[in-house]
Amino acid sequence: MSEGLTRREAMGHAARGLAAIGLGVTAFHLIRKADGQIVWQLDHGRCVNSRLGAVGVNTCNLCTSECVVAQSAVRAVNDFSKCGRCYICPAYYNVTSAVDESGLPSEKLCPRDAITRTMIGDADPEDPANNFYEYVIDETKCDGCGKCVMGCKEPAGLGSIRLAVRHDLCVDCNRCAIAMACPDDAFTQASVEEAFERLETKGGT
Repeated sequence: MSEGLTRREAMGHAARGLAAIGLGVTAFHLIRKADGQIVWQLDHGRCVNSRLGAVGVNTCNLCTSECVVAQSAVRAVNDFSKCGRCYICPAYYNVTSAVDESGLPSEKLCPRDAITRTMIGDADPEDPANNFYEYVIDETKCDGCGKCVMGCKEPAGLGSIRLAVRHDLCVDCNRCAIAMACPDDAFTQASVEEAFERLETKGGT
């Protein structure tokens, strides 16, 4: 690491690289699965779990309960370029749970333990809050319940975690059961090109 490059700046460069790679992987899934057809997408401006201003409301888990796929084709994904790598992440920890002997919340937020927390770099024993962590979602465990998305939403979080349709898992129903059940009409159809443009605008996978 050069003298002019801080630890946070170095991590930021690495995160942007990972985000670009992730975006390419998602585009591959879109194109491979849909092959130019219309695909289902989540509008994050409508989804109660992710839209700004929707505070003090219950988490919506219809993406989990209504999908015809046994384990929903909707998954939580973390846009690492926006993630703060916080010592206490409100998407990882249940911040309302009792504090343990190390000063951290005693409970995790994800009911399926689908998020792993790994320290980045060397530990700062003098100030643990100055340590940085990477939060990775295991999509084989995630069922798109939306709890981490709600926890990560501003003002508590930075909004880096959101729900996304994994098109390699989606069966492309003509009448999507999630779309019919969604009270906010957040599940919409778009062409592959429009879906990819939305991903580029939002960033991440």
